[in-house]
Amino acid sequence: MDAPAARAGRTGWIHLLGAIGAILVPLALLFSFFTSGDTGDTAAELIAYADDNPVDVWTLQVIALAAPLLIGAFLACLSVRLRGAREAYRALVTIGGTLFVAFLSVGLTLWAAPLISADELTTAGAEAYLAFDDAGWVLLGLGGISIGTMIVGVSLAALELGLVPTWAGWVSLALGVVSLATIVAVGIFAWSIWLLAAGIFLLLRGDRMLPPASTPRPVA
Repeated sequence: MDAPAARAGRTGWIHLLGAIGAILVPLALLFSFFTSGDTGDTAAELIAYADDNPVDVWTLQVIALAAPLLIGAFLACLSVRLRGAREAYRALVTIGGTLFVAFLSVGLTLWAAPLISADELTTAGAEAYLAFDDAGWVLLGLGGISIGTMIVGVSLAALELGLVPTWAGWVSLALGVVSLATIVAVGIFAWSIWLLAAGIFLLLRGDRMLPPASTPRPVA
């Protein structure tokens, strides 16, 4: 087996994990948002929610814990496939993707972690949670701006390299712009759709996006 093939074999699991991660994270997040109940507006309602919905709370926390690994592997996939693009586009992808993971995981942890030990949640703690839980939405909004920046970088790089049809590149760019509006919820659907589409595309046709292996120069 030659060296490029051996390297591809050793890193193939990262590309597979990244594609699957791009699908699982938005699906899990949307499932959590649509199936979770209302935490309430009072300390008593919040404590009751934490007591009655441990699965919902743990789902959010597991997403927060898994996102760095899954989205990190996805970013590694993008880094390899966009190797020939302009450095500015690749920088947008790396910075935006990294910040997205950070803001998303911290925001979800802010919502979930205080409710995991429901039997230890006091009235004072619940009131403090209700006073600061809007910070989670702000962090999610920052995450949307970050991933919107990443999607714009990926779209411009893909158009430059001809990795996707022109219409697909422009649709991707539009989703990146809409993702900036995550703070008003519509952006969540935009970047969720984009991640799902990107993950499926990598699973089905990701090998066509791989840059050609460099040919070693003959020794004189």
